[in-house]
Amino acid sequence: MNGRQATIDDRFRAVRVVCLAIATVLTARLVQVQVLQHDRWRDEAQRQWLQTRVIPARRGDLVDREGRPLALTITSHRVGLSGSLVTNREALAAALSDVFGGTPAGRLREIVALGEDHKVLARQAYLDHAQRQLLARFPELRVEEQLGRVYPLDGVGASLIGFFRVDPDSVRHLTGLELGLDGLLAGEPGRAMRVRSGRPGEDHGERVVSPARHGDRVMLTVDADLQEICETRLAQAVPATGSSAGSVLIVDPRNGDILAAASWPLVPSREQPISDAAAWVNRNFTEAYEPGSVFKIFTAAALLACGAVDTSTVFDCSNTQFAGFKIGEAAGHHFGRLNFNEAFTRSSNVWFARSVDNIAPREHYRTLLDFGFGRGTGVDYPSEGDGTLEPPSRWSGRSQPTIAIGQEVAATPLQLAMAVAAVANGGTLYEPRLVAEVRHPDGDLVRRDAPRPLRQVVPTGIASLVRGAMVRVVEHGTGEAVARPWVTIAGKTGTAQKATPGEGYAKGLHTATFAGFLPADAPRLVIVTVLDEPAWRFHYAAQSAAPLFGDVVDDIRRTTGWLDDPAHDAIRVAAPAVADLVAVPDVLFLSETAAAERLRLVSLEVPGPLSSGEVVMQVPAAGSLVARGSAVALTLRDETAGAAAVCPDLAGLSNRQVRALAARLGLPLEVRGVGYVAAQEPAPGRPLGGATVRVRMEASW
Repeated sequence: MNGRQATIDDRFRAVRVVCLAIATVLTARLVQVQVLQHDRWRDEAQRQWLQTRVIPARRGDLVDREGRPLALTITSHRVGLSGSLVTNREALAAALSDVFGGTPAGRLREIVALGEDHKVLARQAYLDHAQRQLLARFPELRVEEQLGRVYPLDGVGASLIGFFRVDPDSVRHLTGLELGLDGLLAGEPGRAMRVRSGRPGEDHGERVVSPARHGDRVMLTVDADLQEICETRLAQAVPATGSSAGSVLIVDPRNGDILAAASWPLVPSREQPISDAAAWVNRNFTEAYEPGSVFKIFTAAALLACGAVDTSTVFDCSNTQFAGFKIGEAAGHHFGRLNFNEAFTRSSNVWFARSVDNIAPREHYRTLLDFGFGRGTGVDYPSEGDGTLEPPSRWSGRSQPTIAIGQEVAATPLQLAMAVAAVANGGTLYEPRLVAEVRHPDGDLVRRDAPRPLRQVVPTGIASLVRGAMVRVVEHGTGEAVARPWVTIAGKTGTAQKATPGEGYAKGLHTATFAGFLPADAPRLVIVTVLDEPAWRFHYAAQSAAPLFGDVVDDIRRTTGWLDDPAHDAIRVAAPAVADLVAVPDVLFLSETAAAERLRLVSLEVPGPLSSGEVVMQVPAAGSLVARGSAVALTLRDETAGAAAVCPDLAGLSNRQVRALAARLGLPLEVRGVGYVAAQEPAPGRPLGGATVRVRMEASW
């Protein structure tokens, strides 16, 4: 009995050990599944029973300043068929025939041939409400909504607007403003979840976990009509001049709005493959180049604003030899003595190269920086170029003269246009504006971008003097090709040799530029036309870029309202911030009596007794802002003795002022020391007889 009981006990113990072992294994497995592999099995369960769907965000629209669509998002549908779920082939065949065409019999054969496989019936179908309702009756059909991008103007503005495309691997491809404004346009996708059961074709419905936030609608400052005009004329000018590339840019000088930006190569149609990637890059924003003589606009403004020259400043331009290098005139011209207006009208390289001796490099550099050169504008277009403007510490002995004529400096057409706009509007540099306003998809205003003036680059009077010089270029100088009898245009040509990195200037390669604005007395439009590497007989800007400018102007007048009633929206130059400041008037070439009267009218004075003679120099220069009651020093030419017959009084003049005066009067000059004139030989009033004037400078006066 005891032995039998022991056997039973042993068996119970064995059973308990086995149960314990099984429980241990089950517990371990439970820990493994519920704890250690929790995420894995949770994901597997969700994969089997839950289906997550991304709710795409509708990309925001791009429209021009008048609300005309430039880029739109439209809805299409992807339709798939699961053969294993088909229950009524005849009804399905009839529905597919109604929606996608074909005969019911043909659709039926297609369904039978499919068997239990899956097939995509349409990758991009545009279905109306009734068609979607019809297809929704068949659980074997899967209709997925998808969003596509269309461009109603096709190739117009393609390099500016860019493109947006998502490839089958969900990789996004963007260029142009589609990329630059992606943060506004993209929105954020949402997420929905569908719960399925174990029975085929049965589920428990879909729930939106997070709704999609659709992209904003962006209104640009661009005018689609101006854009098309620029592209049409550029497409004619590039092949006609044999150019390799080109651009046309239009901005509004009153607020910095970018109205059009055409760039060659163009995109003729978005429906055709574009093999040249350069067609999707807008040169107005990305291409920095040496602008050549167009840059004299800003050199002139810097010289006048700093008092280094005035409109009567004369230099002998027959001498092309500088310290260790030569600077010649374009087209083999040879000029003699020229004053400021003559030099600007004739685009004299020598005059401007010599004139910058009167201005300190740091003053020259600072004014060019203020005009916006050497750094990007911050425009929304991607990959904007900064241009090149080295600081004076990196200038060589020939840098300042060559920068003065548009070499050793690089600028984009946008930088040039904004700087010209500052001259046009009275001296205010604006930040370029591409976005006018942003709205939510429901129409609520998100933001409206107001014009942003950055700084007053030069006084209003100086801007007026430069505008006048630019008008003379069109009326009597190198810009005569753009002159129109119905409007006054101000502008400047620029023909620049192209430099090859590490090799210097390439023979026969040029970039032709014309920058101007109109109407000159009430500027509405600034236009910059650029043709790259035109054929030799068109390489001067007067032969290529200037006629292109004129053609664009003609089309704008004929087909748009931008130049209607030009006096109505005349730019009003803001008054000085300080009420007791006045602008010094230009009194050059007046008698001292007439000059004193003109100065008196604006509460300025002439020191000392009045005498006879013609004013050949004034300090401060015309356009400078000074306090009411200030004195304006006048230098007179003795009409009876002839120019520079006697030595003028130079006492107290700075190095820059004495050199400027000597240049004006044609005096041979020798300067010793730095600072201000403490002594001179000959003495004031003594006959010169061609003798060199020697001055001794001291640090203080």
